[in-house]
Amino acid sequence: MRQLHKALRENHHLRHGGRMQYGLFLKGIGLTLEQALQFWKQEFIKGKMDPDKFDKGYSYNIRHSFGKEGKRTDYTPFSCLKIILSNPPGQGDYHGCPFRHSDPELLKQKLQSYKISPGGISQILDLVKGIHYQVACQKYFEMIHNVDDCGFSLNHPNQFFFESQRILNGGKDIKKEPIQPETPQPKPSVQKTKDASSALASLNSSLEMDMEGLEDYFSEDS
Repeated sequence: MRQLHKALRENHHLRHGGRMQYGLFLKGIGLTLEQALQFWKQEFIKGKMDPDKFDKGYSYNIRHSFGKEGKRTDYTPFSCLKIILSNPPGQGDYHGCPFRHSDPELLKQKLQSYKISPGGISQILDLVKGIHYQVACQKYFEMIHNVDDCGFSLNHPNQFFFESQRILNGGKDIKKEPIQPETPQPKPSVQKTKDASSALASLNSSLEMDMEGLEDYFSEDS
């Protein structure tokens, strides 16, 4: 999701596979249909897309993913297994699992940019080589949160996000429904990482402010 977020902010566009994977993830952490339409439209317009073209070409798919069009299926965010086993990314795509679909050298460079130690990178790459993609991601989770054992089996990107938020908020669980506007302050060591649940609180303020916490969460320095 970090990879998709970065690509969207840089390119102001994602292809269908990326929009589905990231869009359903955002839905899973509390983004409403109205927020999703506004978020994607704002970003695509920054890429010089005509607003009418967005409304005609992309709004339907967003509404469809929320169960408001077609068969009215309320789609759920993709699990790790689904991401690993289906719809592999092609040229120009940013979806998929970095541990499954990245070239090992590119994955190594990415982990270096995320400030993972050389020893940690070697552990992760060994797990990837052994086809233990979810365990590699779990090891990555433990390293970026500085915990010896995360205490759970990682099998979903949204699980990763909520467990991360729980640690960053001092062990307190965050509520998905409803999204609470007031949340505990993160510990000083992770002060830059704002609570994304509060960032997604409501449309009373602009969506740019609503997404600020998620922007910090996915930033290079977090």
